[in-house]
Amino acid sequence: MNSLRARLLAATAVLLVAFIGLTGVALQTAVRERAEQAEHDRLQGLSYALLGSADITNDGQFNLAPRVLPESDLSRPDSGLYAMVLNKKKQMIWHSPSLLGSIDMPALPAVGQWQQMRLKRDNGNQLLTLSFGFRWVTEAGKDYRYTLVVAENTSILAKQMQRFQGVLWTLLSVSALILLIVELLILRWGLAPLRRLARNLANLESDDDRRLEGQYPDEIQPLVSNLNTMLVNDQARLTRYRNALGDLAHSLKTPMAILRGIAEDPTLSGEQRSALRSQLARMNDILDYQLQKAAAAGKRSLTRRLALAPIAERLGRALTKVYAESGIRFDIRIPPTLRVPVDEGDITELLGTLMDNAAKYGKDRVIVDARRSDQGMLSLWVDDNGPGFGESQPHRLLERGVRADRTREGQGLGLAVAAEIVHSYNGEIELTRSDLGGGRVLVTIAEN
Repeated sequence: MNSLRARLLAATAVLLVAFIGLTGVALQTAVRERAEQAEHDRLQGLSYALLGSADITNDGQFNLAPRVLPESDLSRPDSGLYAMVLNKKKQMIWHSPSLLGSIDMPALPAVGQWQQMRLKRDNGNQLLTLSFGFRWVTEAGKDYRYTLVVAENTSILAKQMQRFQGVLWTLLSVSALILLIVELLILRWGLAPLRRLARNLANLESDDDRRLEGQYPDEIQPLVSNLNTMLVNDQARLTRYRNALGDLAHSLKTPMAILRGIAEDPTLSGEQRSALRSQLARMNDILDYQLQKAAAAGKRSLTRRLALAPIAERLGRALTKVYAESGIRFDIRIPPTLRVPVDEGDITELLGTLMDNAAKYGKDRVIVDARRSDQGMLSLWVDDNGPGFGESQPHRLLERGVRADRTREGQGLGLAVAAEIVHSYNGEIELTRSDLGGGRVLVTIAEN
């Protein structure tokens, strides 16, 4: 999960689900307890009303006329609300018209005590019972002990709780969904500066303006400022480096010219002139190689992406004129949409060297092609239809000063410089045989 938005949204979703779940359970428990307490209070109030309306005779008979019952459900058979009176022997001496049969009480409360129980009847109904034990002393001094039992079917309360739970979890689920949508919008708004920064960084690879523009939040602005400073310093350092190399090459022209003049002095012996010319040629080779090697910019961050096809076509046109006598033909097959993050000077030097070698040693045809793999690898190859590199250790041609054909002019630096440029991008260069029968130089560079 590499996306910041996905991480924040996932973390928020987990916390929100946990919060909603705990809140729902807490509300559900609180409402159930409150409903049970309300039911207890209701049954207790009904018990007081029944006792207030009751009439007990001197012989201990408990009488309560149906017309004075405080709840109409007590008069309707099997309504779910029941009442009965038991004597001290657990014998039922009175019951409400709603009670069909009897309620088996496992225990009776003491006189003056309340007892709440949940019982299951033979028909499977669950009852919530509230019992109250009381005494009655007649005028004759007889003492009677009774237990008033009021019960209600819990299915009514269960249905109410079920309806409440359905409404509760529906509202909580809708609330969680709305909060997640709001959180997604907040994240989109909050991360907008990062997306803008990413777009600007991507634009650096295609724009000539090497600077991040725009205002950013205080948390990001220092990063943007440091990136701009790095880009400016990087470009300035490369420019100073190349200017210094150019100045060095220019300043060495005069001393080298004087030494060449001395090498032609007729007063020197032939052996001395030959030794001096040899050392001057060696100095010139070393100087050219080191200057070209140092001038390579190498792989840099936030490098502007260049289209390869126009550069290869421009070099092909120029080399066609140079090798007009041999009738060389360049076949550029690089896709026009292929753009790579390399320095323009480096890729021009690399392509120019490889295409020049192919034109020099090929017969009449050179193919230049490049592709990008799904893994972000750039493959660039130059084929010719010449004699190729030979079978014996072609990789040695990448070393400085090593030449395969000494009959042609050259210093043996071209492929060595090309290899240095490729290695500066952490790439690989390989010399193989082409489909045309000649040589192929294959360059592989990881763009990331």
